[in-house]
Amino acid sequence: MSQIIAHRGDSGHYPENTMKAFKKAIAAGCDAIELDVQRSKDGELVVIHDETVNRTTNGTGYVKDLTLKELRQLKIKKSRFLRPEKIPLLDEVLQWLQNEAIMCHIELKNDKVRYEGMEKEILQKVAEFKLDNRIVYSSFNLDSVTTLKKLDSPSEVAFIYNKKGVNPLLLQQTVGADAIHANYRVMTEQLMRDCQRHGFPVRLYTLNQVSLIQKWMDAGLSGVITDFPGRALQLKKEK
Repeated sequence: MSQIIAHRGDSGHYPENTMKAFKKAIAAGCDAIELDVQRSKDGELVVIHDETVNRTTNGTGYVKDLTLKELRQLKIKKSRFLRPEKIPLLDEVLQWLQNEAIMCHIELKNDKVRYEGMEKEILQKVAEFKLDNRIVYSSFNLDSVTTLKKLDSPSEVAFIYNKKGVNPLLLQQTVGADAIHANYRVMTEQLMRDCQRHGFPVRLYTLNQVSLIQKWMDAGLSGVITDFPGRALQLKKEK
């Protein structure tokens, strides 16, 4: 049965990558949350997707060029019915996860900005909170995936891809990843079966339409990464 993974939390209804979105995803009953990690100017690991704060906050500039204090002063763009949310620290999310029975997918956003040593730093953070067995790491950066595997983490490591014509099995053999996270537009049912036959779980993003969720769940998809976990959970319940 497909796992339901809340993409940046319940981001279809709440501001993405915020504690509100993560808590609502758990309340909905999803199997896992997914989040993105970058590093501030003063070396703090923060949870935000874009390399800049422009789209999701009332500020401007690159995450890497702003201090934690500057980042925390920003307001997340939100519905007028919600209380202001702030960019979370990774520590904040991990501490909260200690008291929740749920998996967490951590994407290292280091394919456009190369945060040196991020892999080891995140592994150490997760180990401090004793969450190694509940984390799945992922990245578009193949060097980062290789580094995570070399660091011998007990957690699963997946590579992400979104380009047609790429053979994920060949990529897996190159970097030694444990799983495959792909844009649903570049995956075929036959390719998914080939991956799973070789023992590599396939999780697809971002599956938001009910018809697409249904199609891939019927095909035996390992994980549905979605902005609307409630929709996927309802389909899973019906199945």
